[in-house]
Amino acid sequence: MSIRLLPELRSSEGVEIYRNYTGATPVMMDAWVARYNYSTRRVFQKAVRKIYGISHKSKQSSQSTQNIREDVIVNLPPINIIHHEAKVKSDADISEDQIVHFSDGHAGKITQSYNKIVYRARMETAYESMLTIADLHREIYPINRLHVFITGDNVQGENPHQGSKVGEVEMGARDQVKYIAAPAWNDFIGSARQHYDEVNVWMVPGNHGGDKLAPETSNWDLLLADILEAGIGRERGVNIHISNRWSAVVRILGWRCFLFHGDGIPCQQGVPFFALDKKLKSWYMTFGGFSYAFSGHFHKRHSDEISTKLEYFMCGSLVSDDDWATKKLGISSNPSQWTFGIHPKNGITFRYPLIVDYKYLPEQNPNPEATLGFELNSSV
Repeated sequence: MSIRLLPELRSSEGVEIYRNYTGATPVMMDAWVARYNYSTRRVFQKAVRKIYGISHKSKQSSQSTQNIREDVIVNLPPINIIHHEAKVKSDADISEDQIVHFSDGHAGKITQSYNKIVYRARMETAYESMLTIADLHREIYPINRLHVFITGDNVQGENPHQGSKVGEVEMGARDQVKYIAAPAWNDFIGSARQHYDEVNVWMVPGNHGGDKLAPETSNWDLLLADILEAGIGRERGVNIHISNRWSAVVRILGWRCFLFHGDGIPCQQGVPFFALDKKLKSWYMTFGGFSYAFSGHFHKRHSDEISTKLEYFMCGSLVSDDDWATKKLGISSNPSQWTFGIHPKNGITFRYPLIVDYKYLPEQNPNPEATLGFELNSSV
């Protein structure tokens, strides 16, 4: 009976097997099996793995994989690559207009973090934010025309049932318009005209503008619009459009936009969205259809796709720490407004919440060096 024995690893035969074993061909493997009297190749491989601590790398799987890859490559049809050449388009093909949506400035209102000085500062910050966004997009295409949508409640008013009690307003409604809102909007529109070829202002009144028993035209928002129309509205390239009714349909680059304040929307358990959806669908049919709707009133920035043909944008407020919004909706919202881009073929393109006060931005990572990665929180 012959003995099956591998040579010592330190011997010349052992070194030869150790060096060549991992890549050995089947012919080499069979020669070793016969030389060292092993019954089969598998038994020999098992002995080498146990004594030498090495394993054989089979080429079969890699070879079959290579064959598959070659088959796939061979079977793929040839691709005729046409190299890209940039096409120069005219400004009319790529230019857009910009929309800025303001609502619920409530000039003259007082809260623990809001007064006429804060109102003015937030109007200026909103203006700077609007221009920053415009300049960024102007690196890609022209933006030469600005549309300002103002959907009411520019001043706080005098109605005590709407929070205009003594100690909660700076001054009377007439002075709110004359000394706070009108100068701020005069500067906003006049400054914007220096950066756009044309500035169009579209205004609808809100519910803080007058008494419920007074005529619709007796409204402080409309008085503000009249002042602006008689002043800055006479400048070339500035157009002030005033709606004496609660709503207006305006056409921007062919797109119909529906503007309203929103005080006619009832709330259910503090939420207006169910009634809002129903109202917008009804108004869509009543006013002959429109692609976009804009409103305010609820002091919360929100957007919704009402249907495949209608998109809705609710504007926030300039006011912070507003008890009315907390009581009415049960929530609070940071002050903000909206700005959009609109294209003649594609409709509304970019959309940004407009920063009006930088201290209300989200808090940054407490560890500024941890710019990438993620954290896992677990409790034991």
